[in-house]
Amino acid sequence: MEAPAPISWLSALDARIWQAVIAGAFVALGWMVNGWQNRRRDATLRAERLRDMHRALFAEIGAHLATLDTADELDRYGSEMAARIESEADFVPFIPVEHNDRVFEAAIDQIHILPRSSIDPVVAYYSQIRAIATLVGDMRGPGFAALSPQRRAAIYRDYIAMKKQASAFGHHALRIIDAYSKGGKPAAKAVEEERHRETVQRQKALSTPASGPSGPSRGSE
Repeated sequence: MEAPAPISWLSALDARIWQAVIAGAFVALGWMVNGWQNRRRDATLRAERLRDMHRALFAEIGAHLATLDTADELDRYGSEMAARIESEADFVPFIPVEHNDRVFEAAIDQIHILPRSSIDPVVAYYSQIRAIATLVGDMRGPGFAALSPQRRAAIYRDYIAMKKQASAFGHHALRIIDAYSKGGKPAAKAVEEERHRETVQRQKALSTPASGPSGPSRGSE
């Protein structure tokens, strides 16, 4: 007598159970597709907000830098003004109030959407702008005018030095933003690494005394 053929447990399942399994599979698949679409939409919106913020900051920083002189011109103008302050006891230079951070202030709550590669140079630039604004407020007050000419001249030189540093920070921020817009994080990282190498080279050049051609010392002949 032959043994009965084994009956698959799948074929023994009730049709209603199969319907529930299939329905559950479709629901799970729908959740997965919906989640993927939501993540894709969020990523697209974030990329758009990032591009918009980069454009706005690029425009504001660029507009300010366009009004600044070169480092050499700032040095020359600063030296002339400091010399005049020291030579004319009653001369107090007029320092205009500048507002170069309106876009940044409006976007400060969304600054977290910036990538690390651009947020650091942008914050460095605007921090310098704020420091300059604070110094300008002091220089426009009566306390500055009451200082000695030598002290006023020293503070004015500091003011020029801070503007030069703001220019350097601003140009670096523009390079980073431009690189990121063209090549993403790798391009921005390359700009940062290049700047680091340039900084190291400058520091080495400053720490290494210039050496001239060697010759016999006096009295050695």
